[in-house]
Parts: sequence; structure tokens; C-alpha cells
Amino acid sequence: MNDWPFLDWSPDDAAAAVYDVTVDGAWEQLVDFYSGGSPSAPLERVVALAREHGVRSLVVEQRHLDPDWRSEHAAFHGRLFRRHPSVTHRWHLFTDDVDPADLTRLDPAAYRGYAVMRPLPATPVGRTMITPPPGLDGGVRCEATERVSLFGTPLRVRAMPFLSQDAEYLRCAHATLWMVLRHAHLAHGIPRQLTAAVHDAALGGVIVGRQVPSEGLSVQQMMSGATSLGLSPGLVHLPQSRAENDEAGMLTLGGILCRYVNSQAPPIVISRAHAWVVVGYRRVSPESGAGVRLWRHDDARGPYLEVADPFDELDEAHRPWQAAILPLLPEVYVTAERAEAAGEHWFRGYLGQADPDEPIARAAAVDGLTWRTYVTRADEWLERLTDRVDPELARLYRLTPMPEYVWVVEAVDRAARAAGRPDVIGEALLDSTASTHHEPLLSGLVALHGGRLAHRVGPDHGERREIRLAEPGHYRTGRRGRA
Repeated sequence: MNDWPFLDWSPDDAAAAVYDVTVDGAWEQLVDFYSGGSPSAPLERVVALAREHGVRSLVVEQRHLDPDWRSEHAAFHGRLFRRHPSVTHRWHLFTDDVDPADLTRLDPAAYRGYAVMRPLPATPVGRTMITPPPGLDGGVRCEATERVSLFGTPLRVRAMPFLSQDAEYLRCAHATLWMVLRHAHLAHGIPRQLTAAVHDAALGGVIVGRQVPSEGLSVQQMMSGATSLGLSPGLVHLPQSRAENDEAGMLTLGGILCRYVNSQAPPIVISRAHAWVVVGYRRVSPESGAGVRLWRHDDARGPYLEVADPFDELDEAHRPWQAAILPLLPEVYVTAERAEAAGEHWFRGYLGQADPDEPIARAAAVDGLTWRTYVTRADEWLERLTDRVDPELARLYRLTPMPEYVWVVEAVDRAARAAGRPDVIGEALLDSTASTHHEPLLSGLVALHGGRLAHRVGPDHGERREIRLAEPGHYRTGRRGRA
């Protein structure tokens, strides 16, 4: 591993350097420089993603003031005998040819995101936002939009934040916490938390080793840190074998994790010795509708990595998937599992009176009925009704008093989903703050649409208003996060 001479990190006062990465060996030279000649899997993954996107130009800010790195520098790296610069480099990825003679003319349509490079050989990759790879096209993704200003040009990137550990001050647990907190800031508006704040919030409690330099965090420290920084995390144990998963009912590994990805609440998965963030999924076989393929951000290996089989991991650090931290917002009291159980309860009641020609009854008759569950802001969900559902049904929902967040349990036609067609044939809307002591959330139903009949229930007087739809059919999901 080779350190840079201190002043070589910012070799001149130029605004940026521009690299034509279509030239043979250009990427390899950049990787060698920023990794200090040591292997860096996250950096190599960033380059692999850039290549997948067809990036042609790399614009490098050579004196970027990154708030996260500066917080780490003040708390730890700036206190070391060997000096580290307090400024970073920031890579900007463009799929067109950028003219180095005029950096004020940048094409926002060609922008694919950025990656901050810390002056740390072997662990250089800091705050990163890169557009998801083509392999996740059509999948469900946790992501948010960030506005970036580069030399006066406003740019935007929609992605899931990524950060690698530095193996001293930040370990995998800190990095995963930062990723979900940064996403929650961009997607849900909670206050921004810098890396040093994440580190400090997880100090104390049930410790597993030295805190500075860090030897890692316990699950209790991770839960405490997430709570003190604005989330209300849950903890769930995951099936650790395929046989256990097959007997888990609604608590399968994929079922649990996908509900929170649906909800823009990226779950942190914990193994015996490592932690990572599940950031998306897609169906393995759209034709058959069978199974999902998960994708993760692994701070030690890079962003947007496809998981072939969680029950047959090649890397020992990933075995087994023991538990998941579920980063719910404080405004959401009910978990996804309770919400789905309640939604299924209400739908089963509806099926007892449904006409046999209704889509939900036809799907249930051939074991083709399943559920899609997610939590969302009620106002955003209502705004997405336009051109999605029957106008009369949309009017019923829009005039229904709702809490700030609602759980939506969609009744899904498996055959329509497998064919890639609109697959929703009903939904139950549930109060995200309903009492969790009553099973299955008997007081939590806000509205229900099963087929021809839809109704809503008033929150104070229990007044029921219902409508009947002449021709119930299939329609698109109201879930966010899909391309």
C-alpha cells in the first residue's frame, strides 16, 4: 500500500481534471492511483458500474469539501501523526464526451452520478450515488434523488447512497447505518447525519471490542444508534436454511426483506461477522412469477451487487443471514408483517361474499392470489392514483380521512404479474399507527377494495361509505421505487 505525498493529493488549483476513460488503460491507472496500489473491491465495483453505463468521461473535482469526510477527519484521521488531507476528490460520471476546455457546458442527461474519493489508500470510496445498473431495470429499488451542482450546472442522480468502511474509524456496521440514514434523509426528509455522528451515536452499550479505533458494533449498538438518529428500527430473525424458509409461511427471507424494500426502508442484514444493506430485488423469472433475486450494497465489496442465493453464499462473511434491522420511520408503529396479516384477514372476509366472476375470486380459485405490502405517505399515494384506478374508486380514496402514513396491502393476481401486465385487483389501506395489541389490527382498517365493492370507514364515528364498481379489473401498483 502506497500513501501519497501530502501535497500531491491536490497537485494544482485547477477546478477539475477530465479523463477520457474510453482510452485503453485509463480506468486501470485511476484505480491504481486511488487505491494506492492495493486491492479495493468497492472502487473496482464503482468502475464496473461506470462501464456498464457506458461512461465516456470522468470529471474529477480535485478539492471537494465533503462533509462526511471532514467529520471523520476532525474526529479521527486529523488526529493521526501521519497527515491526511481534509479535502477529497469527487468523481463525476458522464456518458458523453466532456470538453475539458469548457466545464461550464455539461449535459445533465449524460450524468450517471458521483463517487467521493477519500485520501485513504485501500479504502478510498466515500459518499457515492451511482445510477442503478441495467440488471436492476424493471426491478424494485430503494432510491432517492439528489441534486448536485457542478461548476454552476445543476445535475440530478437517482440512486441508493453507498459508503465503504475505512476499517479503522468506520466499520461495516457504521457504513450500513450511514447508508440507510442518508437514504432516509433524501427520501423521507429526516435530518442529515454525518459519518462522525453515526459513529458517536453507536458508542457504549453492549460493546464487542474497542470503540476507537473501532473493532465493530453489536446489534444492540446498531439499534441504539439508528434510534437516536431519527429512525424507529425493528429487528427480525431470518430463516437460515432453505428448509426453514420453506416452512416460514409469510415470514420467508425474501418476503420479509421485499416488504421493506417496497416501503423504501432498506433493511440491514446481519451475518455472524458482517452487515450489508438490501437495496432492491427483481423477479428471477417473469414468465413463471417464481422467486426474487436480491441486490445489496456491501461496504467491503461495493454497490449494487446481485445475490445469487442467500442460502448458498460463496463468501464466508455472508453466512448465514441471521437477522435484519428494519429502518422504519418513527411515525410508523405497525410492522409490515402485522399489516400484511391484517390485510389478508380483511380480504379473506371479502372473498366470502365476492361474486365468482370478480378478478379477486377468480385468482383465489386457482391459488393465484398473493399480496404486495408497503408503507407510504398517504398524500403521495393518493397523488399516484391518477390514471391508475377507476375514477369513482379514486374519488372514494381521496375523500377518505387518512393518517400521515398508511400500510397498503395489494391483492395481486400472480398470473397477471408473471405476464408483466397490471396485476393489482384490490387493496386494503391500514392505519400505520393502529394498536398493535389487537390481532389482526381490527381497528386499523381505513379502506378496502376487493372487486365490485369498495368501502371506507370513518376514524371517529365509524361511518361506512361504500361504492360498487360496474367492471372491476386489473391496475398498476401504487408502490414507489420501480423503474
